[in-house]
Amino acid sequence: KVLNDPRILTDVGDVPVQEIRDCSVDDDKLMSIISQSVKLVMEESLPWGYWNSLLYPIVEVELTEPLRPLVLGGDHSISFPVVRAVSEKLGGPVDILHLDAHPDIYNEFEGNKYSHASSFARIMEGGYARRLLQKLGEGAKGVYISIDVDCLDPAFAPGVSHIEPGGLSFRDVLNILHNLQADVVAADVVEFNPQRDTVDGMTAMVAAKLVRELAAKISK
Repeated sequence: KVLNDPRILTDVGDVPVQEIRDCSVDDDKLMSIISQSVKLVMEESLPWGYWNSLLYPIVEVELTEPLRPLVLGGDHSISFPVVRAVSEKLGGPVDILHLDAHPDIYNEFEGNKYSHASSFARIMEGGYARRLLQKLGEGAKGVYISIDVDCLDPAFAPGVSHIEPGGLSFRDVLNILHNLQADVVAADVVEFNPQRDTVDGMTAMVAAKLVRELAAKISK
């Protein structure tokens, strides 16, 4: 597999997502949106922070519906503009449940202040997060859930850019989500890397399942 192959970046056919009640996926519309995004991804001269400036107003508009965003990466740099938009919509900082093998609080990474390794540094710096949750369900009101797939042990999700042995099991993550007693206002799933996935797409299936679980959590 070649990561810059648009067929990989636009492939939504191999991992079926079951329609639940009035929640469904418009494949044609989705493919159109993704295809436009792929053209931008292929443009290597884009400046740092470009995706932040692009994603922030999109989420901001969606929040006026009102809708609860469930955003898919891409890398973890997408969390900053989404948390910023949600925080400003709610009129104050949110509580964050961050599942990740890395804290992502570098001030900058390879000269980029908006990199995947710096997203939570920008969130905390901007005052968009009230705190990082220490105890689930304790005093939490508006909670943003961010799941980096590399929080899972490579036995469950090898298709990530920075694997860390000794991670969580898939059941561990499900238990955390199911036991969280809080109002989930938005979420993201990030850092799935198809270039490193197994032939049968095991990590893709795991990521799709996480998305489904988060969608159910947000809709409650």
